[in-house]
Amino acid sequence: MEKEVPPIITWDKAWTVGNKELDAAHKKLVGMIESVFVAIRTAQGVDYIEGVVDELIQYAKYHFTREENLLREQGYERQEGQQREHKKLLNEVTEIGNRIKAESGSEGISDDVFDFLKQWLVEHILEEDRLFQSFLCPI
Repeated sequence: MEKEVPPIITWDKAWTVGNKELDAAHKKLVGMIESVFVAIRTAQGVDYIEGVVDELIQYAKYHFTREENLLREQGYERQEGQQREHKKLLNEVTEIGNRIKAESGSEGISDDVFDFLKQWLVEHILEEDRLFQSFLCPI
């Protein structure tokens, strides 16, 4: 019998940035973070957990590159700051990914790892990505 795990993060319409491609990517990241959480909480095994974490990191890299290219193409004035923020976030999520991999064989992965992943995405969307909402979707 599978263990029921309450979600730690679900998509919220308030996080919409007004661009269908970017919103879809953000929704996918939310789902991937939730997958990491479920994989660990249901003790899926080290190889599986590492695969889910690697997929999250690779998708984050892809998404950040795509977002930066879109903003550059559109002439977004804060694009360089966004790029710096993405680099910082990738370093942080890679470090967290390494920590999850190191601890995935034990029950010792603490809730602060999940809190970080959740806050990483939500705060980035709300604080950084929402800044270009009016730029990409002028009224």
